[in-house]
Amino acid sequence: MKKKMRYLLGVATLLFFMAGCSSSSEKSSDGVNKTLYFIPIVDTGAYWSPMRSGAEETAKKLGYDLIVKTSPPAEAQKNEKHIGFIREAISNNATGIAIAPIEQNMFQPSIVEAKDAGIPVITFDADLENEADRAAYVGTDNVEAGRKLGENAAKEMKEKGITSGSLSIVCVDKSQPTMIAREKGLKEGFEDVMGADAANFIWLETIQDNDQAAVSKSQLEGQITANSDLVTVFSLGSEGPNVGVMEAIESQNKAGDILHYGFDYTDTWKKGIEDGRITAIVDQDAYTIGVQVIENLVKAVEGETIDSTIPISVNYVQAKDLVEYGENKQVQMSEKAE
Repeated sequence: MKKKMRYLLGVATLLFFMAGCSSSSEKSSDGVNKTLYFIPIVDTGAYWSPMRSGAEETAKKLGYDLIVKTSPPAEAQKNEKHIGFIREAISNNATGIAIAPIEQNMFQPSIVEAKDAGIPVITFDADLENEADRAAYVGTDNVEAGRKLGENAAKEMKEKGITSGSLSIVCVDKSQPTMIAREKGLKEGFEDVMGADAANFIWLETIQDNDQAAVSKSQLEGQITANSDLVTVFSLGSEGPNVGVMEAIESQNKAGDILHYGFDYTDTWKKGIEDGRITAIVDQDAYTIGVQVIENLVKAVEGETIDSTIPISVNYVQAKDLVEYGENKQVQMSEKAE
């Protein structure tokens, strides 16, 4: 009996020692916890993947452990799952949280919980309605990005003599703050440049595909069939709408006839350059967003004052320049990673 007790005491001591080692491994040599949570909407595709790379590489350079949490595009109860990631970070005593809020009102309470727990929160890709609820926002002014797309599209359409017809918008989720802001800016910019002729256009119901190309392809095919005067389609980001729109234009033999303006660079665009299935895009610097998110989050964690908004500019790129533009982006990302 005494031997058994000594054995159990030894096991308990060993487990206690192991637990202490495990806990200390999450801290720096000076005993400071250096765990950050990075919660994008997804982490795949031409926009999100380089953003994650920028965040991971920057965290490593600055000596912080980065925990990335996300879910697939069509995840059931996606909002609730990502809110759960915030609360997980709080319960695990993370030193900082970066979150791309899918919906403003639902995410606000959990972000305030983190703030009340003394954990700085940076939002990216989309922001909260109340700026005081987070430490900073890093990313594009999506209204202005949409406006830039709308202004340039209207200018080019007028040059081509297109002054009437139906217009379509395709996005991942109509309720996402980014999509709401981009659509708002797009329509405002389009109408400003089109002037009096703006009244000659009809905006069809916005298509939502939850990042599923087959869905946007099918719905846009229906719009093309029902509206013979459809002249331009705008896809507002992510691979689902990008691919779905190009496939619908191809299947309906409208390549080169229906103009297509997209959002964010992806190699997918290369497939539509020659036959005119992509006209031009507005591109965000996703890698730099990832870098700036972590750099500023670390500053906030370490008590430095940071700007409330860290804007990332966008570029307007015509189809004829997309290949060179994509090659230059790869070179710039490689240089930043060194």
